[in-house]
Amino acid sequence: MAGTHEAGSAGLRRVPDEALPAASDLHPIQLGTGMAQSYAIPRPSSAPAKARWINKGEGVTVAGISLPHGLFYFSEAAGTDYSEPSMIDATRKVRRSPIAISPNPEAWSPGYHELLPDARRRYLEWHAQGRCDPTVDIGHVFLFFYGLERRLFVDAGLDPQVCLEVPTIRHEVQRLMEVYGHDDSFHAHGRRLLEHLKLSEIAPRSYLQEPALPAADGHEIPTSLGVALGQMATDQYPLSASWALAWVLNDPNVIRRPPMERCKEAFMRLFRSEFANRHPTGILLKHDNTRLTVLYRAASSRLDPPATLIDGLPDVTASSGTRKKLQLIVDQCSTVLGPFSRYLGRNPDSAHTLEALLYLPVELWPLETQAELDRLKARAGTDTLCLSYGDLTQRLNAIEALSRDQAIALAQLFDAINVGCEPDVLSGARLPKPGDPVALFACATTDGSMRADSAYQAAAVTLDLASAVAAADGKTSPIETSWLSSHIDAWEHLSIAQRKRLKAHLALQLQQPPELASLKKKLDPLDHDAKSKMANFLAQLAKAEGVVSPQEVQQLERVYKVLSLEPQAVYRDLHATVACAPGVSIVPGHAADAPGFTLDMDRIAQLQRETAEVSALLAGVFSDEAPASPDLPPPLPEADSVNGLDSGLSAFLRLLVSRLQWSRAELETATRHLDLMLDGALEQVNEMAYERFDMPVSEGDDPIEINPDILDELAL
Repeated sequence: MAGTHEAGSAGLRRVPDEALPAASDLHPIQLGTGMAQSYAIPRPSSAPAKARWINKGEGVTVAGISLPHGLFYFSEAAGTDYSEPSMIDATRKVRRSPIAISPNPEAWSPGYHELLPDARRRYLEWHAQGRCDPTVDIGHVFLFFYGLERRLFVDAGLDPQVCLEVPTIRHEVQRLMEVYGHDDSFHAHGRRLLEHLKLSEIAPRSYLQEPALPAADGHEIPTSLGVALGQMATDQYPLSASWALAWVLNDPNVIRRPPMERCKEAFMRLFRSEFANRHPTGILLKHDNTRLTVLYRAASSRLDPPATLIDGLPDVTASSGTRKKLQLIVDQCSTVLGPFSRYLGRNPDSAHTLEALLYLPVELWPLETQAELDRLKARAGTDTLCLSYGDLTQRLNAIEALSRDQAIALAQLFDAINVGCEPDVLSGARLPKPGDPVALFACATTDGSMRADSAYQAAAVTLDLASAVAAADGKTSPIETSWLSSHIDAWEHLSIAQRKRLKAHLALQLQQPPELASLKKKLDPLDHDAKSKMANFLAQLAKAEGVVSPQEVQQLERVYKVLSLEPQAVYRDLHATVACAPGVSIVPGHAADAPGFTLDMDRIAQLQRETAEVSALLAGVFSDEAPASPDLPPPLPEADSVNGLDSGLSAFLRLLVSRLQWSRAELETATRHLDLMLDGALEQVNEMAYERFDMPVSEGDDPIEINPDILDELAL
């Protein structure tokens, strides 16, 4: 391909062949050769005739100020040539009294000879104090830096002995970078020079080492990267994920998305993973005839080093084939990280909080948070794990109570790693408060589709009633818990996954028994026969540990009332489940003595069958129920994109601005119909509005109010 690349010392850029110097003016570099060979350039005009270089440790005095540190050009004769702007001319006027070093726009003058006396005084004092004051005007640092560039790119071509000074100058530039690297311009120029100084040190097969990713700035391709890619093409060594990442982070021709900068660490991890998935054996780079050429772009306007050919290496970045493959991965990663990036845009200090991590795939979470998630999964895999919801979220680094959308996202995350969670917010259960208990248990990936059917809901209501009876005396005995668990195992009309979830549901209900009044509406549709069978089941539970306490009897009476049964039937049903010994009876308000009776196991088996029948009857009731929906406008037809939003978000936005106020419940129902999460949908439409109109669409949490000023802007 015609043309080469022009670059700063750290970078390559494309220039046409006709713009290059003649072949005799280009100086090929053999990698791994000495400094003198590496920096052979056309003989330029020499340093100023009456100026000399002050070596490190050699001291001079100017205007009474001792300058002991060297590494600059100096002249004390009138009429000196000022082609080197950094040269300190002792004949120039300097303010006599000391002056504090402070920022001064005059320090940006093209050369020392053009500074005013005050600025010269500040510059000399900065030299005298070791060139380390972090408050000095950055123009002073650049003025000194110009001299270092001339020493390397001009004097080294005239005197091979200057090459011996390269380590000293490199160390000085590195020191300046530590002090003044916070300035973006100086950081870029300093990095370019250091990169160029490494050029002759780059060894064959440098691609076997990891690239220096922290140095990437996306403005130009570093020389070391261009060389490594050229070596890969020459050796037909496949491009690895790390070098591909270095390429996309540095190449200005790669289209950069906000996640690449806003969440760079996550982007790099995801890029490596996606590259490995798409190209498990790497990518072979083409070796074409485009030559790899380096051009050092000096900070000093008085220097213009010529382009340098890297002998024998192609310029891989000159062709677009591989770049297009990498761009596809960049775009995919940016799409995945988009919600996380937008959240960080609003909450820049929250990258490691659970609220932010819920927008990321688990494999991109911090390792310590992943480890905690693994511990929770391991404990849930051996037995049902009960803990408070606040404890659960804090273990995963939540900083505040989760919103409903965030709680649903957390439940979906657990579901994806085969951990079930009760209460089941994915099926519409009430969002737990921080102090409420939750239960985690091992589940299969297919469990989610089974838990909302009518048979499961019926069994859950049965257990809700049973837990209210079991906890009536203020405690639930292990015998009662085991008895209920065995009944769940006997409900063969339910799947194994459903029975496992029911046991977790039961564990929570025994800790926080439900109010009977909350169950009455669900039980009213049952006929008398079904209610009687359920009552027998509950009476059997009360006798499970051999003693019926007065509190349990009172609770049973309340349950029977909820079931619209005669409270006195409690005592008949208690007797019906027990074979009594002589002289033993069960009367209202008196518990039977444990040694005085034995359980009729045939009767218990019969009641287990009847309980399954009750569950089936309840299932029919549940399947006939239809949840009430808020009074919402009719569903919107498929709409064209609104301001770049997809069809789902466009439909949501049209609905959103149809009124000036919404309750949260109304919009949650609407977003469920659109397969959206409310908080995420609001976030995306508001982000769009900020970017296009500098104002939000909505404000508030409940109620959610629509900004009337946005209506004219949207023009829906």
